[in-house]
Amino acid sequence: MNGAKVLAAAAAASFALSGCHSKLGRKSDTPFRIIATDVGFDAPDTVPAGLRHIVFENHGSEIHEAMFVKLAQGMSVGDYVSAVRSGSLFPAGALDYSGAGLTSPGQSVEVWLKLDPGQYILICWNDGHARSTPPRSVTVEYTISDDLPPKEDVTVKLLDFSFKLSGRLRKGMQIVRVETAGASMHKMDIFRLHDGKTLADVRRWRKDDGRGSAPADAMGGVLDSHDLKRVVWMRRNFTAGRYILHCEIPLVTDAQATKQEITHADLGMVREIEIAE
Repeated sequence: MNGAKVLAAAAAASFALSGCHSKLGRKSDTPFRIIATDVGFDAPDTVPAGLRHIVFENHGSEIHEAMFVKLAQGMSVGDYVSAVRSGSLFPAGALDYSGAGLTSPGQSVEVWLKLDPGQYILICWNDGHARSTPPRSVTVEYTISDDLPPKEDVTVKLLDFSFKLSGRLRKGMQIVRVETAGASMHKMDIFRLHDGKTLADVRRWRKDDGRGSAPADAMGGVLDSHDLKRVVWMRRNFTAGRYILHCEIPLVTDAQATKQEITHADLGMVREIEIAE
């Protein structure tokens, strides 16, 4: 009887390991590295599902971001791009899965976010890049592993329409846990102000799609997700100075828009923070 139980347990374990979509619990200690250039993204073709550690580096000459978008069943990359070029900000059926926010040339940021199995693209929405720069295809496999984020130093809740901080951002390496506590999708881009520049300068600059002389450096951040319950962690080294938290998701009444004049930032979703020496 005992021998039969051992054989049955071994058979069950073998079935669980070899069954379709059932490779569970594999640890991963290699970050998923994304390099942005002015002509697209360099990144691995595949990544396991689960909580992923993402390292984003901007090697281009412009500000870039890296949004993970899960394509709808049967939707091709070409279908998504065609919808975007037709003016859609949220092509029907595709889901935003967050990612690394606006990052200036030479800067990098790390995020931890959960990815479900499926076909994805990496896309940059800054300054019309979504319409002009090819997205990068990525397959999220059914093999599941988790990269556990470090303990957070600060929690930021994205409300309708404000940022609520639990704790203070300090000089040095900080782990920021970002939660969407409002009823709307939100993002959090972080800008470090140049000497003599103000929040008003940043708002004017972003209204012009980031063209012209920048009044601040884009330090990365956390992009929006259709699943408001998903938590994203960010790791960033902060120096002393004045910073702006900023959400410029447009207000849309439908999925089609060629230009949006009103954003969440216009409704007050901006916050200035001083980080002391």
